[in-house]
Amino acid sequence: MLETMFEAARDELGTLVSGEQLERIRGESYKLEVVLGRLWGTIGPAALDCIFALHVSVPNEAHMLAALHLLRGGTHVTVNFDIGIELAYDLICGRTDLPAAAPREYHDALPAWRALAPSGSPDLLTVSSHDEFAAWLRSGRRAALLKVHGGLDRRQTSLADVVVVDIEEMAQLTAERAAAVEGLGTADRLLITGYSGGDPDVYGPLLAAAARTSATWCCLSLPAASTVPADACDRGIDLVQGAPDGLAVTALRQILGTPALPSWPSIGLGGDRYADLFAGWRQRLRAAHPAELIAQSWAWLIADLGDLDTAEAMLAALPETPGARLRHAEILYNRARGDDRDRAGTIFGEMATHAGDEATRLHCLLRLGDLARGRAARQSRGTRVVRDLAEAYARPIQVLIATRNGRQLPEEAGDAYRALQQTSLRLFEQLTLVMPRASWPPLGTLCQLAAKLGERATQRARNGNRLMLIRHHRATLLALNALLRGHPAPEHLRSDIRALRDTYRAADDLQGAGNCTATLAVLACADSDPVAARALTDEALTEYTAGRPDGRPLPSAELMIGVVTRLVEKSDRADG
Repeated sequence: MLETMFEAARDELGTLVSGEQLERIRGESYKLEVVLGRLWGTIGPAALDCIFALHVSVPNEAHMLAALHLLRGGTHVTVNFDIGIELAYDLICGRTDLPAAAPREYHDALPAWRALAPSGSPDLLTVSSHDEFAAWLRSGRRAALLKVHGGLDRRQTSLADVVVVDIEEMAQLTAERAAAVEGLGTADRLLITGYSGGDPDVYGPLLAAAARTSATWCCLSLPAASTVPADACDRGIDLVQGAPDGLAVTALRQILGTPALPSWPSIGLGGDRYADLFAGWRQRLRAAHPAELIAQSWAWLIADLGDLDTAEAMLAALPETPGARLRHAEILYNRARGDDRDRAGTIFGEMATHAGDEATRLHCLLRLGDLARGRAARQSRGTRVVRDLAEAYARPIQVLIATRNGRQLPEEAGDAYRALQQTSLRLFEQLTLVMPRASWPPLGTLCQLAAKLGERATQRARNGNRLMLIRHHRATLLALNALLRGHPAPEHLRSDIRALRDTYRAADDLQGAGNCTATLAVLACADSDPVAARALTDEALTEYTAGRPDGRPLPSAELMIGVVTRLVEKSDRADG
């Protein structure tokens, strides 16, 4: 996938694209969801067609063992898309046959597996789509193959509500899909195989489920920085790595408890391989989509690395499509150096009036409000602050009116409530720093009221990154409420922030994790623990600077550290 994007970007941008960039992105070990998400964001759903390369015609041994466990009444939850287990189940039950061209060894091995099928075996219940999960939950959660990230249909020609981009993962599992993972904790024994814990929507619920029962986690290996070993130890989960014990086949054979299970071949098949199918998708993609669109996705990845200068130069060099202009403005907004935000404001202002679709126009209106909030935060006094704050509140209200409070374009309405909550948070942070201690309790009450804006935002928004931001801002307001009213921080609030931070870390978003750590520092202030607060502030700064080209955090992160540091100092003096 990276090579596909790299080659298109090099064709379009020449020397702005280098092999060093490709190697650096590879070195970051991005998940497919991140890389594919950037391509999906520029060319649309055609990016997801690469999943059809996961075509299975003959199941492997792990598929066969998993199917046998399902035949014995077990339940499986998987984040995979392929239909290998479904094929294996039907093969063992005799409902389908191997392809005639499959090597003879597979045909010879199949009768011994069919002899293990219980008589009268029911059809396999496979649950992939959102509607299927809702029906499964209503019907009493019967044993099934539950694909919590969606999957391919049986013909392997269409996708059923797949979660394959990071924006969707950050939105967390739907309630029905979360119930599938949570339900694993009711089993007498839970086996986790072939999973690295890299899905931010699945990982937390899976850990919680595993902690409630006897659980074994088997995998060949884990990344060096993986949190799985420590998390497994904390929850009493038995972690097994390496070959052969960490292999899914070994673990499944052990849990099935029948040492005499037949073997299953592992012989290469004829016909199109995965590499052939992927190459076909790649060729069709390049033929159907301009290189400039794919190059935008490459610039987006470069921005993810923190190299905003190069990303900005790439977007400035690309043809001025609406998508490229909008992403160029977003890069300038985030870099926030020199006149960057003025230039971003010019683009947002033009697109707020002239963009071809209403959603983009409303997004740009909200960005103008975000820019006004940023100007107010950088100004210490004067009438300009009042004007900027007025605009920061007025733009979201304008969007709420245009969307009829979310009855139309609910996502944009959710973002408007996000902006209102965020502006209130920044205002109350600054007021806390300048107002006397006697005014803190009523200010804390205002923080609690402003957090209700976050509730309205989450009712309307579905964008995963936006929902995470809303959750964080709401939690910070509640942390400020505890600090300002002199109450100990509720334990559930601390655990929520830690879970949010774990989600950001699982998604390799250390900037987001740093924001959560800064909020934990505010909670430490509320608990009158300045030593812990300062340690957490230092930890947040480390997360903010990790991987940054110049070793410095983004301007917004610097501002956050400054505010939290001053809060710690003021709270410490007040307690003293």
